[in-house]
Amino acid sequence: MIILLVSGALFASSSWIGGQGVVSYQKNTTTVLATEQENTTTLAGLNLAGTIYPGDMPLGIGFQVGASKIFKATNDSTELEWEDYPLTWNGGVMAKFRANMTEMIALELGAGLMYERTITTYDFGPYESNTTLNTLSMLTAADVVIHLSDSLALIGGVGLSFPLTTKGTYEDNLNISYEEEFDVKGYTLSGKVGVGFGF
Repeated sequence: MIILLVSGALFASSSWIGGQGVVSYQKNTTTVLATEQENTTTLAGLNLAGTIYPGDMPLGIGFQVGASKIFKATNDSTELEWEDYPLTWNGGVMAKFRANMTEMIALELGAGLMYERTITTYDFGPYESNTTLNTLSMLTAADVVIHLSDSLALIGGVGLSFPLTTKGTYEDNLNISYEEEFDVKGYTLSGKVGVGFGF
């Protein structure tokens, strides 16, 4: 499932680290045993993100780590019970390009990879199992940085990601385990806003 790097540049210091709130809408088609399932998911979460620029160069490396929670989900138009869904953890890295629009506003564009992981635990008396879903996605971002001071900025933008590979693993306390790769096609669109601190 899917989420979402915000990148920014600060007025006095290009490199920064900060926190962002993220809301995402995911739509995909998953093929399981030759059967297609249409899924939509809405998530909200928090990311710790940053961008590191070497010197005054406009090219840098962006990163993110965070977690999100599903608050709406459908499968083939049937609304699912989302309250018991676990957190989706994510980590990503991007190549970033910064363009200063004015003395107070900068535009950043980036592309890279994001990894997401969700672990669902089922516990029925003495029986316990874990299902893990791992997804590697291509991630793109366009962000606007509004400088409030030499070391503080508001950062907002959008991200778009596309799944490349999705694998699921199953393990239980009866020593049964297996791994399966899913055919997933779709996208995740994210909106992000936060605060960055220069260093």
